[in-house]
Amino acid sequence: HTVHVNVDFDGWVARPLMVVQTNGYDCGVWVLAMIAATLHGNHCTSIGEEDMHIFRHYLRALVLQI
Repeated sequence: HTVHVNVDFDGWVARPLMVVQTNGYDCGVWVLAMIAATLHGNHCTSIGEEDMHIFRHYLRALVLQI
C-alpha cells in the first residue's frame, strides 16, 4: 500500500548543521534539537553536546505532558 503526499518544497532552505557529534547515540536528539530551534525561529541550535542530557530531560517532560 503506497501513500502519495504532495508537498510544496518551494522556499525551503537546507542548512548544514554546525555541530560535531562524537558519540553514536545522540543523532536523533540532535535532529529534534534542530527542529525545536527552527520552530522557535532560529537557524540552528545553541545546544552543545555536553547539554544533550538536559535536552533529553526536556523532551521527556514534553512527552509526559501529552
